[in-house]
Amino acid sequence: MSQVVLTDQEHEIVVKGEAARFLLDNPLFLTAIEAVRAQCAEGILTSPPQAVQAREDAYNLSRGLSAITAELTAIAAAGEQLLATAEAQTEAVDQAKPVHEPGDY
Repeated sequence: MSQVVLTDQEHEIVVKGEAARFLLDNPLFLTAIEAVRAQCAEGILTSPPQAVQAREDAYNLSRGLSAITAELTAIAAAGEQLLATAEAQTEAVDQAKPVHEPGDY
């Protein structure tokens, strides 16, 4: 199979996707995200009724964490999809090339 050729922009998307996937697959990162989410939930559930701003802050923090993980997931998926498409195109080009037998020359 020929080497997959990517533009600089495509290469950057793949590299960012790999970095995002690394974070999403990192147990320490996921543990930290879940710990902060749990702290947010605890703060919301145990806050006194008059602590409206504290609950909103905790809720917004939790939503922010969800937005970060969603963005990382999208970045990882974009890199994986781009690379899969480039590999499929390279394979298709390779298969379309005629195969020469040693006696053909």
